[in-house]
Amino acid sequence: MDFIIHEDKLYRELQIHLDKLPIGYPATESGVEIDILRYFFNVEEAKAALCLGLTMSPLWRIKRRYKKKFGHTISSELLARVLDNLYIKGSIRRSNKLPYKYANAFLAIGMFEFHVDDLTPQLMTLMHRYFDEGFKDEFFRSIPQLRTSPHMKAIVPEHRIDTYDNMREYVKRTKEIIGVANCVCKQGEAILGEKCKVVGDDIELCIFFGEGNYLERNRGRIITKDECLAILDKAEEKGLVIQPGNSLQAFCICLCCGCCCGVLASAKKFEKPAELFATNYYAEIDKDKCTGCGLCIKRCQMEAITMVDKHIEFKPERCIGCGLCVTRCAKKAASLKRKNKKTKPPVNIELLYMSILMRKMDKKNFIISVLKLMLGMRL
Repeated sequence: MDFIIHEDKLYRELQIHLDKLPIGYPATESGVEIDILRYFFNVEEAKAALCLGLTMSPLWRIKRRYKKKFGHTISSELLARVLDNLYIKGSIRRSNKLPYKYANAFLAIGMFEFHVDDLTPQLMTLMHRYFDEGFKDEFFRSIPQLRTSPHMKAIVPEHRIDTYDNMREYVKRTKEIIGVANCVCKQGEAILGEKCKVVGDDIELCIFFGEGNYLERNRGRIITKDECLAILDKAEEKGLVIQPGNSLQAFCICLCCGCCCGVLASAKKFEKPAELFATNYYAEIDKDKCTGCGLCIKRCQMEAITMVDKHIEFKPERCIGCGLCVTRCAKKAASLKRKNKKTKPPVNIELLYMSILMRKMDKKNFIISVLKLMLGMRL
């Protein structure tokens, strides 16, 4: 009985620890968040995860934290084995080069996505419960991790579009390795018996940049720029929303549907989902030109367009500016407009998460947190 009480305390402490990250891990009344932690970490792994932080730490520092935290030492060999195993299965982050450094991962974007090709009905059921009970409010309460970039076929020639909103141009210019993996959301829903209504079994759509995370875990493959552009073409044809990482140095491009994507499906439950997205565009529909064919209704992944008395009704508070309605409108009734106030993303992923953390804390606690990170301390 004492062991059970100690174990429960350990997982609760890990939940509180992860909740301090920029994308937190809030508690719920049901305790489903603890069930998810038990799924991702056994007891010894949970102890090791408690000794990590937001930024990468070397093994010697993690070992020192472990001794201070638990009152006894752990060998460097055993600790490295535990951490490397956690990284390979997708529960923490690790640097790309030896000697390895380690850090905590968010639940999303993070642990969930890193478990692609290793999903189970149990995990998917737990994730659905947690999104509904507590995590969706945490996920959407600050600066988005992803932004919505328009399909280029929806942009009129006179629009001057920045590279961070033009994923085709971004792909052409990048010097990083480009890879593709299965979409974790579509794969997860299929495991629960809900095959994607937009692309069916064709789920190798998750584009990523760089060598880490997917390639080292053998859960993705390297592709050429032409192959990547072909995937973007397929996304436009099928009707998928382009959502790159919300930084000038994009770390991924998600191609999302409203039926499977955790971000879009959760956002649709809000009254005004447009407020939750980083996007520089919005759609307009000219009712005088519209013939009511209804194709835009099928392509809109945010339920921003409906048919009322044989006439199209457009809800701008639900529009995220993806341009899918525009690209197939034969009568040119739908058009994409640029917002008056442009939203420019942070330079890189590090500044993105620091910006999220700054929004999450008051000024005093944010300064303390930055100082801790600079000194190699955990948050």
